[in-house]
Amino acid sequence: MAEDKQTRRRFIWLSGTATMAGLAGCSGGGGGGEAETTTADGGGGGGDTGGVPQEYATATSIGGVERNPEQLSTQDAVSYQEEPNEGQQCSNCRYYIEDKNGDGVGACAIVEGEIAPEAYCVSYVEYEG
Repeated sequence: MAEDKQTRRRFIWLSGTATMAGLAGCSGGGGGGEAETTTADGGGGGGDTGGVPQEYATATSIGGVERNPEQLSTQDAVSYQEEPNEGQQCSNCRYYIEDKNGDGVGACAIVEGEIAPEAYCVSYVEYEG
């Protein structure tokens, strides 16, 4: 019985976290998401590009979403992980920006920093091209 309560609590907590992260990604920066956005260098480029090389700074994702370096969620805020989650991975997400410089990684229209194609985060939305 105690194990059921822990599982239920974890599910509720994860559901709430996923919902908030999804809303932060969809908010367009017009409200409560400012604490989760950044223009800091994520390790891949200058601070004004959202942590990616210049060719990604305002690139368009495979789903047609233009990247705005001033309105990005941090990787921590969206629970970014380097592995796929049940078949869901960045390379088939509508926000993914494919590799533009031959280094094997891309970027995201709504998350800072370089993004591995096999990675995953809670802002994942399947690309249906």
